[in-house]
Amino acid sequence: MTTAAPETRPDTQQLPNPTADALDLLELFPVTLRLPETALTAGPDASEDWFWAVCMANNETTWQMELNAKGELELMPPTYPPSDEHEGESFGEVRQWNIGRGRPGTATGPTSAYRLANGAIRCPDAAWAPKEKVLPPSPDPPRARPYCPDFVVEIRSTSQRSLSHLLNKMQEYMDNGAKLGWLIDPIERTVRVYRAGVAEPELLHDPTTLDGEDVLPRFTFAVGELIFDLE
Repeated sequence: MTTAAPETRPDTQQLPNPTADALDLLELFPVTLRLPETALTAGPDASEDWFWAVCMANNETTWQMELNAKGELELMPPTYPPSDEHEGESFGEVRQWNIGRGRPGTATGPTSAYRLANGAIRCPDAAWAPKEKVLPPSPDPPRARPYCPDFVVEIRSTSQRSLSHLLNKMQEYMDNGAKLGWLIDPIERTVRVYRAGVAEPELLHDPTTLDGEDVLPRFTFAVGELIFDLE
């Protein structure tokens, strides 16, 4: 009689934890790629040409790309739930406020790019600029909007283990002309409110609403309902 060998099973304690491994990999982002020195020495216009050439050559990718002031491409992984909804809620509310006020400016979402005075090209999760700042579209697209919006929102994604990158971006917006900024952190349920002329942001713990102050008059954003408690 032939006796079958007992089935061997892997020790589950020795198997890698894909979730933990994936989270560890997130520490590597944003991935930075240096532009050619010829583009950097030629100036911001040449760097922007390179940036858009790379974006257009990879227009089917889900990676998010920005350009920092040092002339480096910054690549981030695609946004996944619930962070994608958070972005939609913030942009949607700003857009509705803008429409309700008779469109005194332009509201944009995370797919819109702005070229700041320092040469960086950034895509805030939500932004608004007054009509007098908004310029007609470039005759030779694609180009970023060549100014810093007055109001910017960045929301910490579930893929961002650290706040350091977003803290740097928010300060960059303020240094380049933004008047009001919100850094919303759904993980810690906090909001940092940046104001022009104020050295340090105000840290709010678990706020229910946020006020657009004199930059977005009578704009109230229900951050508790639309971000922190979004199901």
